[in-house]
Amino acid sequence: MNPPSMVQRVVGAALGIVLFIAAAVFASVVFAFVAALGLVAWVWLWWRTRNLPKRAGKGVVIEGEYRVEPEQHLEDRDR
Repeated sequence: MNPPSMVQRVVGAALGIVLFIAAAVFASVVFAFVAALGLVAWVWLWWRTRNLPKRAGKGVVIEGEYRVEPEQHLEDRDR
């Protein structure tokens, strides 16, 4: 097999540079999309929870009594 000629080396280097630039552009677009999606999710979550501190101060206490009922097994119940 013959070693690559000077033209093949230049074309290979140019093709490598073009592919590297294309990969960098693709990665930048994907990163921007993921960042925008994360920002939208953060804003949505902030919007949904913005009233929680106000509502937490207005807690309602339900007062009452309770009693513990003993467990009843099938053998113990009346027929």
